[in-house]
Amino acid sequence: MFDLELYEAIVDNLYDGITVTDSQGEILLVNQALEKLSGIPRTSYVGRNIRDIIRSGIFQKPSVTLRALTEKKNITDFQQYQNGITVLVTAVPLFDSQQNLVRILANIHDITELMITKSKLDETEKLSAKYFSELVGLRKHYQKRGIITASDQMHDMLELIARVAPTDSTILLLGESGVGKEVLAREVHENSKRSESGAFIKVNCGAIPADLLESEFFGYAPGAFTGARKEGKPGLFELADQGTLFLDEVGELPLPLQVKLLRVLQEQQFTRVGGTDLIEVNTRIVAATNRNLEAMVAKGEFREDLYYRLHVIPIHIPPLRERREDIPLLIGHFLRVFSEKYNIRKSISPEALEHAERYHWPGNIRELSNVVERLVLTTKEDCMEKEDLPFIKASPSSGVSPFLDLDGGNLFEAMEKKLILSILESEGSIRRAAKKLGVSHTTLIRKMTKHELRN
Repeated sequence: MFDLELYEAIVDNLYDGITVTDSQGEILLVNQALEKLSGIPRTSYVGRNIRDIIRSGIFQKPSVTLRALTEKKNITDFQQYQNGITVLVTAVPLFDSQQNLVRILANIHDITELMITKSKLDETEKLSAKYFSELVGLRKHYQKRGIITASDQMHDMLELIARVAPTDSTILLLGESGVGKEVLAREVHENSKRSESGAFIKVNCGAIPADLLESEFFGYAPGAFTGARKEGKPGLFELADQGTLFLDEVGELPLPLQVKLLRVLQEQQFTRVGGTDLIEVNTRIVAATNRNLEAMVAKGEFREDLYYRLHVIPIHIPPLRERREDIPLLIGHFLRVFSEKYNIRKSISPEALEHAERYHWPGNIRELSNVVERLVLTTKEDCMEKEDLPFIKASPSSGVSPFLDLDGGNLFEAMEKKLILSILESEGSIRRAAKKLGVSHTTLIRKMTKHELRN
């Protein structure tokens, strides 16, 4: 038995909107859901022709029902009502036994939230693609330069290097052990024309026995001494001809060799050990040290004339504790490097990262790299937690005794540094601080340089 009221109740309570149109386009039925979707009461639909509805502007796109009526086939397409609601409409033509069109049944489904989600997803995908491209570009940049930093100090220093690298000026890199002096020396070489014409040669002045330094620097002639090669051997200056010679730990050079080094820097020529032929070279010098050369000059441990010859363009590299914003970047970099090297996927928790940021890293980037490598190999879980870093102690608080020398120098220098810092903070300028301390402006600047202080 056909229960019309039951079917009408079912249709009226469906979630999707429903319309029924006759073969001429006159609307016979509209359910309650369509009223809610379009914001128009069903009395404005029923009895009207679909063409009149279209002309009234209720739809912002052509009617799917009218297309099904005209084409006499199932049509599915999007429509948008004047209230901004986007719907997916499926219009199905119904035929009698003689295949005459008698009705059009349209199902209208609200997809507004889906479209909003899709729009957000599209935007997210665009942003993801943008950020991925930027990250790839940055990764290439860092892989080429070997420098990862978000520090303003470091950016200023890199800008200085970019300005002076194309010249042939001698550069002296000053900074604690492990801050990346060799990386920056290579940066100088790579940004100069010498990267195309010559090699980058590194020598650790503190790692070669003193009695071998001269032959390493200048080479030796055939038969110069017992055990020498018959054909002789070129020195580092010859190998670096038209290129860059990086003198790491230059403060470790013994005084006799300092004299010979100075002569080569001045004249760009020398003779091999045991030889008589004068060899001319065109070598750029980049030197580096973690020692206070000015203090060594005062003690007679380093030649003053060589100091000024090397001190043409001094570049101070800040320690890691003065650029803590670089710590997360470097940890992420080394995590990726060692995860790939050992084929072990590791991550670090926010708490562990924050703990690492508070550490003062006396060994700087070298220590950080070693720590990350150790954690990648030894932590049991995939994610490193704060508990995995028991060997990292937080930096001393501001309540540390002013008599404690945190920089490893003597007590007098530690107190001098803290006094200068205190007066600079209270006076706000170098000139006023110098006046307060009773010293000249240039003297204060020299002492600030010695203690690696900036105003």
